[in-house]
Amino acid sequence: MHRYRPLWSENPDERVPVSCFDNPFRDALDVEQLAERDATTTWRTWPEVWHLDEEGRFRCGSKGSTGETVRTYAEEPGRLLECRLTWTGSRCPDHWVIIEPRHRHHADVYEVTEGDAQAFVLLRRQLARSQVNLLDVVVFHQEHRWWSLHELTSGTTAWSFAPVVRPLRRPARRGPRLR
Repeated sequence: MHRYRPLWSENPDERVPVSCFDNPFRDALDVEQLAERDATTTWRTWPEVWHLDEEGRFRCGSKGSTGETVRTYAEEPGRLLECRLTWTGSRCPDHWVIIEPRHRHHADVYEVTEGDAQAFVLLRRQLARSQVNLLDVVVFHQEHRWWSLHELTSGTTAWSFAPVVRPLRRPARRGPRLR
């Protein structure tokens, strides 16, 4: 768990808009730096999925529904892939980051747990079948705390933009099954 310090003005009229198009994202710390300047990080109730190119630049994205989490996506990974089926412009990039805000009124999923880390690993594996490199799920709390599920499962906040390699299928067994 990390903490970030809000740098936005408490006065909404004095807030400077920020954009995910301004800087590349190569690490969860880059997402944190944006969150420090973006007041919407704490009030948003839906997850966003950022599609990044090989340099980590935001190219397109999609938005989830209120209450969706890495756990719900791991149960239904097709929900994340719908945007690829309906995309009408150039093909969206293969490197994705999920920005997931959590609020106290969803107490059953508010705290980040081992279940979130397990869901992240499963979802990453499921999306790889569709050539999507799930770089991270970055969870933000209203108390200005954040977690990188990639960091929880790998020990680092830095991401790898290596091309996605489709998992090999195991050859069918031949002969009798031993019990």
